[in-house]
Amino acid sequence: MSNPEVQAKAQALMAKLEGQERIVIDEIQRLHVRKQAREAYACCVACFDKAGTTGPSETLERCVQNCQVPYQHASNILQQEVSNYKNRLGRSIQDCQDKVRDMLNPGDENDARKMRKVEDTWLSCTAKSVDEHIALLKPMKDRIAKQLAGK
Repeated sequence: MSNPEVQAKAQALMAKLEGQERIVIDEIQRLHVRKQAREAYACCVACFDKAGTTGPSETLERCVQNCQVPYQHASNILQQEVSNYKNRLGRSIQDCQDKVRDMLNPGDENDARKMRKVEDTWLSCTAKSVDEHIALLKPMKDRIAKQLAGK
C-alpha cells in the first residue's frame, strides 16, 4: 500500500499491537522468568561455595548446569509461546494481503476508486487481525504462567 495515510494507520495498528505484546511479555518476565533466573544464579553461587577451592571441576560444572535447567526451561516456554503467537499473527496478516491481492486485476493501480477500496479492505482486515491478536495475549500469558508454575 503506497498511500501515506494508509501506511500511517497500519503503523499505528502495529505500534498498538507491539505495545500490548511488550506489556504482556514484560509481565511474564518480571513475575516468572526473573524468579527462575535469580534462583539459578543463587544455585550457581551455592555450587561454587560448596566446591570451594578443592572440589573437582567436573562436579562444579555439573552442579552449575543443573542449576540452569529450570531457568532454561522457563525461557524456552516463553520463547516457544511467543514464536507460536508471532507465526499465527504473520499468517493472519498474510491472509489480509492475499485477500487484497485477489481483488486486484491488471491496470487497477491506475483506478483511484478501486485502489481506495483495496486499501480500505486491507486496513480493515489488518485492524481486525490486530484486535484479535491483542485479545489472544491474555490467554497466552495465562498459558505461560500455568506452564511455568508447573500446573
